[in-house]
Amino acid sequence: MYTQNQYILLFFVYGLAFFSMGIAALLQNTSEESSFPLLKSIHYLGYFGIIHGITEWIIMVRFTRIYSQYNNNLLVLGTFTNGLSFVFLWIFGAKLLQKKGKVKILIKGLPWFLFGMWFVGFFVSYSIYQTTSLHWIFVEDIMSRYFIGLPAALISAFALNKNAKAMENLNLNSVAMKLNGMAFLFGLYAFFAGAIVDNKSFFPSTILNKIFFLRTFGFPVELGRAFAAVGITILFVGVIKIFKWEIDKKIERLSKQQIVSQERRKLGQELHDVIIQNLFATGLHVENLIEIETRPEHRENLDYIKTNLNEAITQIRQFIGKVSSHAVEIEDLKLKLTKLINNFENTCNIPIELRYNVPEITLGSLSHEKITEMYYIIQEALSNAIKHANANQITVDIRTTLNTVVAVVKDNGTGFNEEKVPNRNHYGLISMKERASRINGLLGIESNEKGTMISVTIPWEESENV
Repeated sequence: MYTQNQYILLFFVYGLAFFSMGIAALLQNTSEESSFPLLKSIHYLGYFGIIHGITEWIIMVRFTRIYSQYNNNLLVLGTFTNGLSFVFLWIFGAKLLQKKGKVKILIKGLPWFLFGMWFVGFFVSYSIYQTTSLHWIFVEDIMSRYFIGLPAALISAFALNKNAKAMENLNLNSVAMKLNGMAFLFGLYAFFAGAIVDNKSFFPSTILNKIFFLRTFGFPVELGRAFAAVGITILFVGVIKIFKWEIDKKIERLSKQQIVSQERRKLGQELHDVIIQNLFATGLHVENLIEIETRPEHRENLDYIKTNLNEAITQIRQFIGKVSSHAVEIEDLKLKLTKLINNFENTCNIPIELRYNVPEITLGSLSHEKITEMYYIIQEALSNAIKHANANQITVDIRTTLNTVVAVVKDNGTGFNEEKVPNRNHYGLISMKERASRINGLLGIESNEKGTMISVTIPWEESENV
């Protein structure tokens, strides 16, 4: 049997864990600028942590009996703050899911509705019984755990697991592991804090309750809750380091872009001030020779030289325009693909869906050449799907990692055997492979009777320079 002092220590650690997590969460000044959904919804987790931590300390104070004359009042207060904390945990999970439309309204609005219904019962019961009877308080506590706490923790666990998969796609495996750990612990917490309650003579509390848990596992459920809380907090502290990493990554990317831009402008200026001016002076000298030259064959040769000089000046100016400008952003590719897809849909009547999943933190820059080659690879893949695949649905998926841009064109057509493709159609595949090779990209082709998937993976400019 656990002693009173052990329970006091247990509730102190339990409350301290969640309270610390709450403070850490609220100190993150993320607003809506972060690329990570976790950091956009983190303040709601902070509210949960602080309120729930205070709740456990209220219970701790009751065990100390320092204010024994207010023990019942503290129980009422703790029951209310406990229910309120679950609302913020629910909102955290709902916001983290990033649902839209009616689903978003339902998920985010439902906890407040349930809390409002629960609070009406809480207020009415308090008005009738106040602290003369404690039965109603335990019933209200059970209701808040069943209908708010349990779904709140489960929603948060599911949302964290979903975000962990998103981190894996960005090659942030360490963060993904921590998020999966938090998801698992929130799942445990849902069981410990939402399903294991006091036995108050109604189902399912008559079967699944604190006494049953203690007899079955040999330790109080509060210890399980504390264990989950400490684990969640430790993992959370590791996860929020990603915010500083995100800022550092953005600064690093901007610094690299600025250095590259300065070098390109310097090269362009040198070409303009030295090479073009020399060519221009040579052109003027040739014009003077043309004016004084009387022999037709020599004038013809001089005209040819003058034309070549003018073409050289034009080409150098075009080159300066390319190298002096900033590298093309991935958004430019999105705009071009949107126009391309609209044109294809208008002519072939096949629905083509563009999926654009590019978190800001992964944004790099692409050269004009890479943008152009990637665009033509996607165009060729779409053209092949429309002409030869007999598909009625095509998707173009653009996604990014920290080091690469990935484009995937997928259809639900008849597929093909690459080795048996006719020569007239084989040129398109060869062209795509050559284009990918020219920009240090990787082309993948998968095809069967269920459809074809063509992918091209291209490194960011910054990744190639590292």
